Amino acid sequence: MALFAWINTSLNQLQRAELYVDATPAINSTAQYLKSVDLAQRPSGTLTSGAISVDWSAHAIESDMTRDSNYANSNFLLSLYDVELTARGEIHSLPALHTRVVNYRLKPGLAELDDGF
Repeated sequence: MALFAWINTSLNQLQRAELYVDATPAINSTAQYLKSVDLAQRPSGTLTSGAISVDWSAHAIESDMTRDSNYANSNFLLSLYDVELTARGEIHSLPALHTRVVNYRLKPGLAELDDGF
């Protein structure tokens, strides 16, 4: 009985290790994707890569902050988000990971540059 219990535990740990290996690229891709998303407009979602899905949920810590005009004006509004990432495979899911993401957007009323193209 002890041998079967040990084998079962070993197989479960192996499956979890495989999920970590498979989930790492998907988690990294999601983290890069979130740098380009306006989290105020899309605070949650799912990114799927192969058999791995990564769910994210973002909560604003600070919203629409800018530099004080005494130091120099900025054309951008910054927001800081706490983001929870949860990777899941077909059978198992990993514990949630937390990261922070800074979003920026142009202040209202300022014209966007066309980069000369």
